[in-house]
Amino acid sequence: MSSPAPPERRSAALHAASLPHLQRPDGQPWLALLADDNPINREVGSALLEALGLQVHTAKDGHEAVDMASAARYDLVLMDVQMPRLDGFAATRHLRTLPGLGTLPVIAVTANSSDQSRLDCMAAGMNDFVTKPIDILSLANALRRWLPQV
Repeated sequence: MSSPAPPERRSAALHAASLPHLQRPDGQPWLALLADDNPINREVGSALLEALGLQVHTAKDGHEAVDMASAARYDLVLMDVQMPRLDGFAATRHLRTLPGLGTLPVIAVTANSSDQSRLDCMAAGMNDFVTKPIDILSLANALRRWLPQV
């Protein structure tokens, strides 16, 4: 007879079981582009999105995000605000000028939770806002607002 799982494993399993699994109406995964200059943030962000059922591609800065979004059809973009070369504000403004990307949902990802930061994100053309460290349930709620569900 095996002993019960330790409390932290039971809690993690219960939490994972309670997470929503977001998918397209046809059952296929949504495709997200995650842009962040920090490799650890890209790894953690990808893991959170994948735990919610999304397929994830990553970009290491705004230039790469714009190039990738121009070359593939993403369902949404999670955009770090502060990145070298091309920050999230400028990258989003640029995305908005490209054919077919004017309505692509862009969710800002930032450690700055101030009202002014939120206003700056919206002024740059971002649709929503999540703060770092990313809470998976807050992320799921933001994704639900921008990805049609069945």
